[in-house]
Amino acid sequence: MLFRFVLALVRGFLHIIFRLRIHGKENLPAEGAVIVALNHKSNWDAVLAITHMPRKLNFMAKKELFRYPVLKSILKWAGAFPVDRESSGLSAIKTALSILRSGQVMAMFPEGRRVMKDQEHTAKAGVAMIAEKTGAPIVPVAISGRYRLFAKINLYIGEPMHVKSQNGGKLTGEELQQISDELLARILYMAGEQDAPVPKENNTWTLQ
Repeated sequence: MLFRFVLALVRGFLHIIFRLRIHGKENLPAEGAVIVALNHKSNWDAVLAITHMPRKLNFMAKKELFRYPVLKSILKWAGAFPVDRESSGLSAIKTALSILRSGQVMAMFPEGRRVMKDQEHTAKAGVAMIAEKTGAPIVPVAISGRYRLFAKINLYIGEPMHVKSQNGGKLTGEELQQISDELLARILYMAGEQDAPVPKENNTWTLQ
């Protein structure tokens, strides 16, 4: 109850300072495990996604943020857990797998970091790897616009995508990287930051 109340307050505040439009809410599965994959260019991204996605999100946050007791409590309450970006991040991956196997929603940034204007966009294989291990669909989500007072911000929720090999075997690291690259290209296209990705015949990556 308290979470929903605070969520509504923050959502209302965001609609006062920005001109927000949310598109494609119907594309997010109403139940079951889902990976929400977003572009990341501002600290506002997580706040916007948490307050406007139809389901409660869980997400990774850099461990440095958990050093401060008050912020740590807020982050954990909002569904965040720490990740050490200087290590293998194995503990964070295990937590993400556990969240998805319990039928919840895991939000992830394919690039693994915030990408500032004019910086190169490069995907990591983590999202595709976790999707393959859990069988959870990936929902691409794009945030478009600049976070300035009264600026127009759009959040686009795309159709779910599934990761599996055509022959039922395990995908290689190279194949997982290819999927992550294609996923990022789709998100950036939705955000209006890149030319159209290669069109797919269906909503499943099937690689041999």
